[in-house]
Amino acid sequence: MASRHSRSHGPSALLRTPLSALLAVAEAGSFSEAAARLGLAQSTLSYAVKQAEDALGVVIFERGRRGARLTPAGQAVMVHARHAALSIQAMELTAHGQLRGTLRLAACRSILTHVVAPALRAFNDSYPQVEVVVIDTRGEHDEVAHLVRSGDVHLGLGRLPMPQGLITAPLVADEYLLVNAATAPPLRTWDDLHAARFIVCEEDCAPYVAAHIARHSRAPHPAIRLHDAGVALGLVAEGHGFTILSRLVVTPLPRGLRTESLPVPLWRTTGTVTTEAGALHPLVTAFTALALTPGGIGARAGGVARLLRFADQLGALPR
Repeated sequence: MASRHSRSHGPSALLRTPLSALLAVAEAGSFSEAAARLGLAQSTLSYAVKQAEDALGVVIFERGRRGARLTPAGQAVMVHARHAALSIQAMELTAHGQLRGTLRLAACRSILTHVVAPALRAFNDSYPQVEVVVIDTRGEHDEVAHLVRSGDVHLGLGRLPMPQGLITAPLVADEYLLVNAATAPPLRTWDDLHAARFIVCEEDCAPYVAAHIARHSRAPHPAIRLHDAGVALGLVAEGHGFTILSRLVVTPLPRGLRTESLPVPLWRTTGTVTTEAGALHPLVTAFTALALTPGGIGARAGGVARLLRFADQLGALPR
């Protein structure tokens, strides 16, 4: 999987403008580094950025010893600049009729592991001139939405529903599970849950799960707060309490642990997330058609597929 810095704006003739200069400096955080990436003299790059700033009537970058940082106005400008670059790429791919370039995709680790990574080889075999750059997000919702809205990625895979203005389509759902030590007593009721020590993984699923518990019982009071699911599972295995994670996060389940449903089940529905223009981007449509069909996801998920729900089964899931 390529890093966030694998993006390149140089090859496109349509992007050899002040737009490419803005994109390169914003990504590199440095005029000298951006010039090197584009193969330009730094003076040429600086002139292109100055042209853009003069045309827009705002200062886009603060220049200093630590490099170039976006001003508040520059941050707003760059959202549109990134989306413009995606649209130009889509125009070129449509005109050429051959897929090439870079597809940038964001998702949380469990979705990358079980949905995206197993499909990459087949996609690469079918489209060898396309590089897939994967961004591993901390959470399953907020950061995915931000990366799509800002134009940093073509496609996100995140927990639905998403904020208004984003285009989404459900793909797969997995259940949030109580995870406890194999020797611990079962947590069958909300009272059982509130009486036990709750170890929370504080990603953006935590408020979603807490709201579900509060809706059916009362707000939970975590005993331990962590950011790493692996650390949380280790503490659970040692008998320090229980945690709540989605099925794909805990698959394969480490030894010494067991899972059970919440007293009122809760499911995570993951879907594609794009902008209106992004939904029609040739790289997005190609990846979706090859890698994100219900049959393909189910086949690559292996034995856990029978415990998941797919697009045609999602209407009646508890939320």
